[in-house]
Amino acid sequence: MASEPVARAVAEEVARWGGMRQTGVSLRYMMEFGARPTERNLLLSAQFLHKELPIRIARRALDLDSLPFGLSHKPAVLKVNP
Repeated sequence: MASEPVARAVAEEVARWGGMRQTGVSLRYMMEFGARPTERNLLLSAQFLHKELPIRIARRALDLDSLPFGLSHKPAVLKVNP
C-alpha cells in the first residue's frame, strides 16, 4: 500500500525532530521579552517558533506513543496521535 512508505517517512521525521533538544525558556524571560514588542522581537519570536515548534510537537507525539499500561492504544489517545 502506498501509505506505508509515507507513514514510515513521517515516523522517521518525528523521531528525528523528537531526538533534538528543546530550548529552555523561562516565564521571566518570556515576560521581559514580550513586554515591549518591537519589530525585531516579533521577528526573533517567529524565528524561534519556526525552529522550536517541530521539536516540541514531535517530542509530545513520541511521549504519547510511549505511554505506560497500553494507554497509547486507547481511542482517545489514538484520536490525538494516529
